[in-house]
Amino acid sequence: MKYNLTILMLTSLTLDSFKNHVNRVFSWGEKNILTGPNGSGKTNILEAIYLFVNGIPAPERVFLQLVPTDSGILSIGGEFLKNNLPYNGRIGYTKEEGKVHFLSQESVITRTRHLELLPIRAVLFSPMEMNILYLGPSLRRDFLDEALLLAYPEFGKIKREYHLALKNRNSLLKQIREGTSTRETLSLWDTLFIERAKSYYFYREKLTRFIKEHFSSIEKLLEGKYTLVFEYITKTNLENIESSMMQYLQENKERDIMTGHTYIGPHLDDFQCIISGNIPSQTYLSRGENKTILIGLKYILIEFIENTSKKETILLLDDLFSELDFEHIESIVVHAGNRQLFITTQNIPNFLIDKREYILYKV
Repeated sequence: MKYNLTILMLTSLTLDSFKNHVNRVFSWGEKNILTGPNGSGKTNILEAIYLFVNGIPAPERVFLQLVPTDSGILSIGGEFLKNNLPYNGRIGYTKEEGKVHFLSQESVITRTRHLELLPIRAVLFSPMEMNILYLGPSLRRDFLDEALLLAYPEFGKIKREYHLALKNRNSLLKQIREGTSTRETLSLWDTLFIERAKSYYFYREKLTRFIKEHFSSIEKLLEGKYTLVFEYITKTNLENIESSMMQYLQENKERDIMTGHTYIGPHLDDFQCIISGNIPSQTYLSRGENKTILIGLKYILIEFIENTSKKETILLLDDLFSELDFEHIESIVVHAGNRQLFITTQNIPNFLIDKREYILYKV
């Protein structure tokens, strides 16, 4: 999906009060490079863009972490240009109240309405993502779920309800173990837990199916040397979620009670990239080749977000020069195409220095 950035782009960002930035205004172009020493707040600016565009904090962040310690108030605003017409929005949050407020043209609106009005989504490339094949499965699950949060505004509620049902079931398991509740009460919570899991899987399956259909496109990034397959790892039979989960919970009831934990569901699933039929890529390929796979996978997620939400994306590249060589960075930039781009770095690579379309900001 291509578009003309003279018609659609984030043109300005106002940080009245956001982390270490106070009363700052930025005017943006199509391609933007933010440079400065560590601790200057480059990443914070990308996190502000992410929050304003997506209505939620960046991964691994919560609202309290974004509020300046001396003010207790978060306030950011931005302007988009769509079909040569400006759109103004604002997001506010206070520690004392603990609520998020969205404004459109100075009128109070919901987050859902905020996302409907904004013509784009923001996708963040972080250094940690380039290593998730070597790290814990929770990071890989979050990698998938972030795409779902950006593609489906309602998915956040689905995920929260699932984790609440999981928490309640685990709490009941502990009560049964301690003798303060009975085994008979567990069936009701099992049913609710499975219902919530089924809703969660409804979205996860949409994404994993899309990835599997497009995963072979990454092969050309590796010069056709390998055959690639995306493998989603789960204990659940996704063709018969309810019966397979219920059977598993019943068969493992005593273990669950003894440990106080639930060992099936989307909160434990994982994925891996398979080469040559049955070899996990992280055990055979070089780190550089695995990063190439993750870059390709990230662009598949971007395509999924754009196709599903019917919104365009802007790309936020946070300090990737510290994690990737220039060849990989150039691959990301080339694949960005006409999308609006924001890059943070301490040192500008040579291949970007002479590109006139890039606007340089010293933070």
